[in-house]
Amino acid sequence: MKKYFNVSQIWVLFLIFSGTLINAIDRGSFSTANTFIAKDLHLSLGTMGLILSSFGWTYLIFNLPAGYLCDRFGSKKVYGIAAFLWSIASALSGLARGAGMLFFSRLLVGAGESANFPAATKVVAENFEKEKRGTATGIYLAGLRLGYALTPGLMLGLMVWLGTKENPDWRIAFIITGLCSLLWVILWFLTFREKRKDAEEKSQKQSMNGSIVLELLKLRNTWAIIAIKFFQDYVYYLYLTWLPGYLIAARHMDLGSVAFYATLPWIAGMLAQPLVGILSDYLIGKGYEVNKVKKTILVIAQLIAVSVIGAAFVESAVVAAWLLVIAMTAESASTAILWSLPQDLAPKGTAGSLGGIMNTAGALASIVSPALTGFIAQYFGFKAALVLCGGTMVLAVLSVLFLLTKIRTMSLKNNSVVMTNQNIMMDE
Repeated sequence: MKKYFNVSQIWVLFLIFSGTLINAIDRGSFSTANTFIAKDLHLSLGTMGLILSSFGWTYLIFNLPAGYLCDRFGSKKVYGIAAFLWSIASALSGLARGAGMLFFSRLLVGAGESANFPAATKVVAENFEKEKRGTATGIYLAGLRLGYALTPGLMLGLMVWLGTKENPDWRIAFIITGLCSLLWVILWFLTFREKRKDAEEKSQKQSMNGSIVLELLKLRNTWAIIAIKFFQDYVYYLYLTWLPGYLIAARHMDLGSVAFYATLPWIAGMLAQPLVGILSDYLIGKGYEVNKVKKTILVIAQLIAVSVIGAAFVESAVVAAWLLVIAMTAESASTAILWSLPQDLAPKGTAGSLGGIMNTAGALASIVSPALTGFIAQYFGFKAALVLCGGTMVLAVLSVLFLLTKIRTMSLKNNSVVMTNQNIMMDE
């Protein structure tokens, strides 16, 4: 481990890994409890659908401001305040007496959690050398998959423990998980040390304003990672919202099998992300070009993820489930590399903003994928929905091959993006 990370880097990784894990638990807790909430508060499926989608709307809107604020004020302040907001908002869900409070609390959770990935991206860019960022990114992203894997058992366990099997107490479960998340906020503020060169940051702040997002949007590679992120996250959010329902409705699995196969993709993804990051950094450390290494891994992983189409046509429910696991593992692996790209591409001092722009595309997918999947499944069947899902990964491959140019750091100068002399020399 000494070869890769020092003690301070290991602690930074622990903080952003655990923060991302808590993010996943507070994000996924509502999906686990929504059946019991609807029954207790006498809410229709349509109303619950609206409440479930409310997270995505604020998550979409606040990604760009969150990224800019991280660059402007630093990740320590923005990440800490955002985590405080989503923790309190999640606890508020337990106090809800009707749809209005639930809707409001989920809006706040989405707003707070929008800062997680832009902030973590900036933290990695500031604390890890380029040849270590793939591993660091894979490790902290694994926290999200682990959080999703733990959430059903954690929430259901708390609900039954605090209530009964016949009458689970979802209210106290939300209050406990939300308030316990505040412990991480305290740890973050007390132990995280932001690495920011004062003079350099001051200069950057003077030159940066809200137009930085517009300047970044003039870049071809910005649009490349936007496209890749949207297409990949279409698959990710289909799994997050529809996998259990698909296994029950289309594959007629019993609940025990559903619990196993709905959890396994997140466990596999949690393992794949740091491993593919280690592989990426190993190859780069051996002298292979960053551009070739990361593009090759992205394309291979995305092509494997197209196997989701096979799950639509095989007769065996078990074989279909394993194809879904393989596809999600590959999608998780490609995501680890994708999240390292803003660290490599962003002009100095703008990693948070570029990460926010990219994650906005993911937030849009969080709205489009669940809704479109439901519509297609209703009128054309789940086979058609899974074929479209695989098709989005094909589009991700094409985006890497034909839209993403060379992976290298860019700089902003006179309101235009130019390559540094060092990068130009590297081309030659």
